[in-house]
Amino acid sequence: MGIASLRWFKAAPALFLLGMATASPAQAIEELRLRLPLLQENLTARVSELANPDALWAGTSDLAELNRATNGQYARSIQELLNAPLPLQNDADSAMAQQGELLLRRLIDVDPGNHQQLASEPVLAGLKAAQAQAQGGKVTLLALLQAIPGESVTIRLDRALPFLQRMKAQQLVVDQLIPSFAKAGTAAAAQLKPGKFPIKTEVVSLAIEGQAEPLEVTMVRPVGAPSLAPVVLSHGLWSSPSSFLGWAQHLASHGAPVFLPRHAGSDINQQAAMLSGQAAPPDPEEFLRRPREVKAVLDGLEAGSFPGAEGIAPRNVVFIGHSWGATTALQLAGARSRSTDLWKSCTDPDHPKRNISWVLQCSFLSAAIPDSLADPRITRVVAVSPPQGLVFAAGLADLKVPVLVVSGSRDVVVPPQPEALSPFGQYPKAGSQLVLVEGGTHFNLPAAADSNGGPLRALLLRWVQGQPIDASSGLADPAGLSMRLPPRQ
Repeated sequence: MGIASLRWFKAAPALFLLGMATASPAQAIEELRLRLPLLQENLTARVSELANPDALWAGTSDLAELNRATNGQYARSIQELLNAPLPLQNDADSAMAQQGELLLRRLIDVDPGNHQQLASEPVLAGLKAAQAQAQGGKVTLLALLQAIPGESVTIRLDRALPFLQRMKAQQLVVDQLIPSFAKAGTAAAAQLKPGKFPIKTEVVSLAIEGQAEPLEVTMVRPVGAPSLAPVVLSHGLWSSPSSFLGWAQHLASHGAPVFLPRHAGSDINQQAAMLSGQAAPPDPEEFLRRPREVKAVLDGLEAGSFPGAEGIAPRNVVFIGHSWGATTALQLAGARSRSTDLWKSCTDPDHPKRNISWVLQCSFLSAAIPDSLADPRITRVVAVSPPQGLVFAAGLADLKVPVLVVSGSRDVVVPPQPEALSPFGQYPKAGSQLVLVEGGTHFNLPAAADSNGGPLRALLLRWVQGQPIDASSGLADPAGLSMRLPPRQ
């Protein structure tokens, strides 16, 4: 049994235990079986032995014996995954929850004749019982196993291993290709340093037709007349504008007014409400709501009704998005969600292209429409770490404007091989560019307030200024991450 499998499974319940509904638990699970990779054997443990290290050292199960024989190596890893807090949700009807249940049932086997053990009612009853006893309401997988009815379950680490191997294979493709990609030069000092403009920041509320709550928008703008076109910047799932103020401050200091809408249906506040059980996961309709909110920002500028932005016309707008915000960027650039046979793979946990971002992308599909959402006021787009390979599988050729795609070479949430390198081959040939950031992850490319703007600051500024992005361009921070430019095929 590999330690890597255990580390992966520790993170997995965050996706697997979304969406359960109520009943009364009976006898709780006492025996836990772990199906070992490759050997196809079960390692047994008693749930009571996993309550603390002393109980396991004194136990009599297979795991207890292995724990003693390996000086605690395997048991520590298993205890760590079983005691990790789980984000929980009780909306059984959401598309995200259905994806989570699919993976849960794939990785946990119940005893013959007890197929209802993982049904919604007993599991939620167990969750409620566990939450009532948990400190701060944070429930662990161990607490859940102690609360739901049944005698035993089998955790299929043998099925987790193929998932891990698929992730490794996707990463290997990138690692092998990187040396063949042209390395971008160091950016000029003027592109890396703040510009000449003093900046000011305001948070305003913008009314949206047909939407009860106003849209909160953070505006970061140069003092005086802007010298660059407006920029709209969209955050990712369970994030907020504050995580991207470093980008906005850098661009504004060089003359671009930047507008950062807060997508309340999928921001960090929505996450907090979801994890506390007060809200469902983001509604699939958020997939269409986000583009409408961006268009509302542009409409406000067009009408001159955006407070503090008088005189800023929404022309030649550059749209920048991260993660889900990057998916929104592609929608507004003209990518279409046209139905494809690949969409059926949402029901296949073993599909070779499957990756973590599919949990989100599969949740989009019930709301996806084939219509183009391109906005003519947006003329250039930046998509940083975009989930796109599934939801736009048949519609990337419909992009209307140049797109700068940025992907981190070590991004495991939206991995570069299936979600950047492969989809980019479908882009129209003219104008678009893919940049691979060596050592970039899903979380180290954005930049918060009062930073230096992060590793992408010169690259983003160059794109906003309308300058070409190619192998001869100076893009990288010499103290930051290297950048590679794959050739167009």
